[in-house]
Amino acid sequence: MLLAAALLIAALGIPREAGADGTGVIAVSSEGRAALADAMGQAMAGRAGRMVLDAVGEGRAALAAGAVPVETLAQFKKVREQIDEGWRAYLRVAAQAAASRLVAARTAAEPLVGLPGGAELYADAALRLGAVLGHLGRTADAQAVLALSVALDPERAITKAEFAPEIVEAVDAARAAPIALKTVRVTSVPAGAAIAIDGKTVGRAPLDVQVTRGQHLIVARTPLYQPTVQALAPDTTSVEVVLDRDDAALRLAGGAELGLPERDAQQLVDAALRYADLDEVVLAAETIRRGGPTLLVQRCAGLPARCSAVVELGYGDRSGLAAAARAAWDAARTGDLRYPPTVLVEREGKVAGRGCRWCRNPWVWTGVGAALVAGTVIAVVVLSGSQPPPVVGVDGTDFHQP
Repeated sequence: MLLAAALLIAALGIPREAGADGTGVIAVSSEGRAALADAMGQAMAGRAGRMVLDAVGEGRAALAAGAVPVETLAQFKKVREQIDEGWRAYLRVAAQAAASRLVAARTAAEPLVGLPGGAELYADAALRLGAVLGHLGRTADAQAVLALSVALDPERAITKAEFAPEIVEAVDAARAAPIALKTVRVTSVPAGAAIAIDGKTVGRAPLDVQVTRGQHLIVARTPLYQPTVQALAPDTTSVEVVLDRDDAALRLAGGAELGLPERDAQQLVDAALRYADLDEVVLAAETIRRGGPTLLVQRCAGLPARCSAVVELGYGDRSGLAAAARAAWDAARTGDLRYPPTVLVEREGKVAGRGCRWCRNPWVWTGVGAALVAGTVIAVVVLSGSQPPPVVGVDGTDFHQP
């Protein structure tokens, strides 16, 4: 299955999907995020698969490198199947059916043109559609579609080993057609987006650009927004491209911090899981409770992410952080994943949500910390899935180190 997916990605020339492999850490600490992440990584040592100590940074890097979510990869596959189905219909001399399927494939491929491999996929759909239109006697339409295909993928070899001689001749004619230019005004929302036309970068909007008369594809890109593709009809002289904000990129760029709104915390955890190729993440935050440093930990998995109950451990000073991290992991790793991520919603000195008030009573939990370190499994009170996660608390004095 993995081999088949790898071959598909290689064949289409598309970016790798964001899948699921390993465990990551999202750590927040005013005393040192890296030290906290390292402590959690040490606590989870021995886990199968890879360990990512900065899940947010890993996701941010993967997104910048062109990773796409699995549903986008599925769209590439769907378009490829539509193209192949249309071409098989053409080879069976069912030209009208072939044209219908290839038109649908080209339309479905249009939003993918802004992604690596998308332009080549669209060009292949256009090439085959142009061949079918020529067969149907729609010469002008065929030439316009073939010209766009050649512009999007100029390096593709069109040979008689793959196509009938009349198709090769039609492509050669499209390449040799006289050039007639027109000026097009391109604007974008937000302003300043980088503009490419038929795969060639032409500048930043707003701008006036000369293009050949015919069909074209405009791709607009700007940081923290999704690449947007817009078709340019032969008679169009001005176009405005409106880009949609990329919520995943925005959340990953903003990073992890205490006090995030619940919706932002959910988006951040989901984006880290998706783009860092992880099957689970551990949220860890250092805050202040009852006048002393306290560690909050949650384990999360799935999309949308669901998490364990929040484990709350006081540890006196930083010499006790490693022991607290081990104890927190022991408590969180077997907990049911039924709650939203709330550790990042925490504000220093406050509890995020209502939770289980008696669970946070230090008198109730005195002495439990030592038992946790020794490996004793504690039972987390199970609440309704609609409630905020309960909080398991431990008196911080149990984690002082000599």
